[in-house]
Amino acid sequence: MKLIAHRGLSSKAPENTMPAFELAGKEQRFYGIECDIHETKDHQFVIIHDDDLKRMTGSDVLIKDLTYEEILSYTINSGKNIKQYKELKVPKFEEFIELCVFYDKVAVIEIKGVQSMESLTQLMNIVEDHPGLKAIFISFNLNYLKFLRALNSEVELQLLLGKLSDDIIYDAKVNKIDLSLWHEELDSQKVKDLKDEGFKLAVYTVNEMKKMLKFEKMGLDYLTTDR
Repeated sequence: MKLIAHRGLSSKAPENTMPAFELAGKEQRFYGIECDIHETKDHQFVIIHDDDLKRMTGSDVLIKDLTYEEILSYTINSGKNIKQYKELKVPKFEEFIELCVFYDKVAVIEIKGVQSMESLTQLMNIVEDHPGLKAIFISFNLNYLKFLRALNSEVELQLLLGKLSDDIIYDAKVNKIDLSLWHEELDSQKVKDLKDEGFKLAVYTVNEMKKMLKFEKMGLDYLTTDR
């Protein structure tokens, strides 16, 4: 079972920041590093979980209404051990990608918000322009993943799910999209059934060692953790 650092090592540094990604990069136990991306007004991709800056900077403004340069005028003032990290800015997607290449980590890219489906072509081009990078695209939006599948028949894709349904399982299987499930949704029988269907399986977000060992025993492929 491969471990993925959720928003970087977010139990040690503010989530989705370069320090959190750097800490995860230095930790050998992590196979990959997860980030969340949104598209700016001027069609750049930045790394932040929410669609606004309120929680991380205190400013109630939407990412899609700001240019990248405007976003750089805001400073992150929230997150784990924030006092240790001064003048933190919202990272650009390329900064994250380059760090993953440097530390030889898989980039696990959660697509939160883009302005159009065509933006996903730009996103895929950025990834493909970094030789040696291994990437997994994940999203709660099945249509985003189906569009990416049409662009690239080989890239690894995971649909994030809180609940399973037969329709979703069928759609994901037809489009060669694996599944990443909320930890309370999984039990041994479901894991066996889905593995028998040919899916790779991920689970999120698990921070207790006892649960980690339980999921490893079940045969999960990936586990996302803050720790």
